[in-house]
Amino acid sequence: MTRTAPMTVAAMQGTHDRLTGSRAGIGVALALLLAAGPGLADVPALTVATEPAQSQQAYQSRRVFVGRIEALRQSDLGFELGGRLERVIVDDGDRVDAGAVLAVLDTARLEARRAELTAALQQVRADLGLARATLARTEEAAGFNGVSGQELDEARERFNALQAAERLAKSRVATVQVDIDKSTLRAPYAAVVIRRFADEGQVLGAGQPVLGLQEDGPLEIRVGVTGRGLDGLRRGQRREIEVDDRLLMTEVRAILPVRGAGTRTVDVVLGLDEDDSGLRPGDLVNLALPVEVKQPGFWLPISALTEGVRGLWAVYIAQPLDPGSQAESESAGTHRLARRTVDVLHEESDRVFVQGLLRDGDQVVVDGTQRIVPGMVVRLGVRRTAANNDQG
Repeated sequence: MTRTAPMTVAAMQGTHDRLTGSRAGIGVALALLLAAGPGLADVPALTVATEPAQSQQAYQSRRVFVGRIEALRQSDLGFELGGRLERVIVDDGDRVDAGAVLAVLDTARLEARRAELTAALQQVRADLGLARATLARTEEAAGFNGVSGQELDEARERFNALQAAERLAKSRVATVQVDIDKSTLRAPYAAVVIRRFADEGQVLGAGQPVLGLQEDGPLEIRVGVTGRGLDGLRRGQRREIEVDDRLLMTEVRAILPVRGAGTRTVDVVLGLDEDDSGLRPGDLVNLALPVEVKQPGFWLPISALTEGVRGLWAVYIAQPLDPGSQAESESAGTHRLARRTVDVLHEESDRVFVQGLLRDGDQVVVDGTQRIVPGMVVRLGVRRTAANNDQG
């Protein structure tokens, strides 16, 4: 998920209040200009601060991607076999070691079956003992032609058949024993019990969840990143995240080579470099990444903005007067103001990136826009340079 703030007048209400809170000042300035009448030339021209506009082909935006803290492993455990749940040994919040017994099924039927098959195995072994002794006497008698070849063959095959029967009986006992062992649910790793799905006496189906486990160990962070946010990410990089007003350093462990079909994001897995105490799986984190937006425009101080018509934004530019129209007085104006409508594409704390009817080199008024109006003749004061206006 990403969180962006569209650059609209509503989203820039704070800026709007700062820039338009002095509308009364504009009215006063207009009144003074109109009252001056023919004596306007005797009034010293207002000095304004400007800086030259310099076009840029792109700007750096800061996009915030929202992710989630996760445990390295999390499992819903159930029995491979169905049956009646006899005991649940742990409860929510319990910490367990790998191999610890968590729950047990009723095994009365399986134990009865095991006893039955064990008795059958003992019977086969008794028959096998007799067949072994019979075969030995038959082979001895065959040495002096006391028995026929048919009788010797029958004794041998009888012995071989009972050997096979013994192996079958042992396998059946072992199969039941496996089912009995699988009637005990054990922790596959050191974990914390986070949910209990079933209670004693409940008849469960095969695979039905009984307990939810979460690995008791280091945590990881998974963030879905879209678009150009992936361009600057590399495995092993260190990145800062924000969790509940805490700033933590992380390391990029993996950038998955697949894009989610529903979200169209690529999962980035981050590992915490610092102590993760106080963090829980499910906590949301913010990952801020620089994103280059290839769109031409101009960086301007936020103080250069003024309210335009119909809720749009505008700036003032100072255009040189014709040499013949300039007065000889040192206090006379040298430039006339014109207003240009602009679109605000991106806002930072003290500057904005705009598009509009601006050209490279236009002298943009950067302070005191509440004191000026279009068409006003002004003088340029100490000019700012565009060095403070780079992309950063």
